[in-house]
Amino acid sequence: MGIMNERMYLNDLKSEIEVKRQELNRLIIGSIDKNKILKFSMELDKLIYQYCNLEKKNKKRAEC
Repeated sequence: MGIMNERMYLNDLKSEIEVKRQELNRLIIGSIDKNKILKFSMELDKLIYQYCNLEKKNKKRAEC
């Protein structure tokens, strides 16, 4: 994946993280099904993990 594509992917992940975070907050406030909250939380964790790994990779590349 090229540097420009990685930056676009990082921005997409960041946007998706924000959308999921807002939805999770709505679910928690509304006291919706706990299984649904758990599912959203796990999806958010996965997105954050992907974002952090890609961010680290970009920082290492920039140091070279």
